[in-house]
Amino acid sequence: MSAPPYVQHGLSAARANTPAARADAAYDYIKTRLLEGDYAAGQKLSVVELTRELACSRVPVMEAVKRLASAGFVHIVPQVGCRVVTPQPAEVRDFFALFAAAEGTVTAFAAARRTTAEVEEFKQLCAYIDGVAAKAGKPGDRDPTYRRLNLLFHAFIHRLARSPVTTAIATTMWDRSDFYIKLAFGSLYFSRPVRAAHEAIRAALIAGDAQAAQAAVAAHLNAVGDGVAAAMEKLAEG
Repeated sequence: MSAPPYVQHGLSAARANTPAARADAAYDYIKTRLLEGDYAAGQKLSVVELTRELACSRVPVMEAVKRLASAGFVHIVPQVGCRVVTPQPAEVRDFFALFAAAEGTVTAFAAARRTTAEVEEFKQLCAYIDGVAAKAGKPGDRDPTYRRLNLLFHAFIHRLARSPVTTAIATTMWDRSDFYIKLAFGSLYFSRPVRAAHEAIRAALIAGDAQAAQAAVAAHLNAVGDGVAAAMEKLAEG
């Protein structure tokens, strides 16, 4: 028999016995399902099914759902239930404009502050990412590998920026970005435009060109926002 999801997701059985830990585990589990699973915009979440999957009571699941609602991932309808949100296209474009500005600033810092040794480490990381991505699934497979590689790529850039406050602000936007992409396209995939954008970001960072790095990130994320918003518009049309 496999271990309960809270153990699979990194909690020891002892720590999982506390209410706060169970709520945290439920939150992480459901959020991962929202970012990488099969939930669609407007889909109802079953608390009963989630408690069964997590092998826990309703209390931690409800606490997790409330946190997800506060974070903007789900919408709770009193006496009815909980549904995945359906983002408005204008809100999506506004979010990605803000995200582009924040992430672009961090990447500019990274390009200006990285050391020669870090450039070599970055090149090795990029080679690793390319190797793993080459073996990942096709667009229709909804392979979460791409999302995880993307987080690895940007997390390394954040480390090079040496700006804890700024990077903390930008990092808070990652989940929402992935959530919008997931709802629009089923999953994050390294399409040809995405690969080209990453190549431009890599080249600027390696060259130490802060302005080019910022411009590449901003152009990429604004383009992603336009694509996601267009997909949301089609979804609204039915």
